[in-house]
Amino acid sequence: MALATRERILEAAGRTLLRNPNASVDEVAAEARVGRATVFRHFENRAGLLKALASRAIAETDRQTRLAAADARTATDALRLVTQAVVRAGEFFRYLDSAAELYDEPEIVEAYQRQMSELADLVGSARREGFIRPDVPTGWVVASIDGLIWAACRAVGDGELGVVQAQDLVWETIANGLSTEGKREDRHSE
Repeated sequence: MALATRERILEAAGRTLLRNPNASVDEVAAEARVGRATVFRHFENRAGLLKALASRAIAETDRQTRLAAADARTATDALRLVTQAVVRAGEFFRYLDSAAELYDEPEIVEAYQRQMSELADLVGSARREGFIRPDVPTGWVVASIDGLIWAACRAVGDGELGVVQAQDLVWETIANGLSTEGKREDRHSE
């Protein structure tokens, strides 16, 4: 029962913070249909609630990316499937865009750095297959993909795009801008 209540509070916090990044614990409690004291029994304070929500988002993103990569036949296919999975999982972490207080949280920073390192490894493998352009630094590719995913998740959250459309646009942008197949001659260099 306590685990179910904790999960209900986390789900409510995610929804509430998406609507209002500055939402109070009272607003989260109302969304979860529990009392304020119940929230504080599960989480020491608002910062603890945010940290738990971020940890949950990281775990869910890790789970989704592992499942997606398991179905891939090549690193390039894994890169496509992983980016699609992360866009699909965006509902779990979209609120983090405005949770600046978590940017200094060591566990959260370490997990994010690990995820970016894993993405860099995947980009390196796709580069060795000949998909990623050799003239584009890995750091730039990783930052670009990360930025595309955040932009896609925001667009989905704002109702501008559907999830599938956002997934397709992220992959098309990667394929057209970062891949060897998408490289175009500079038309302005005459």
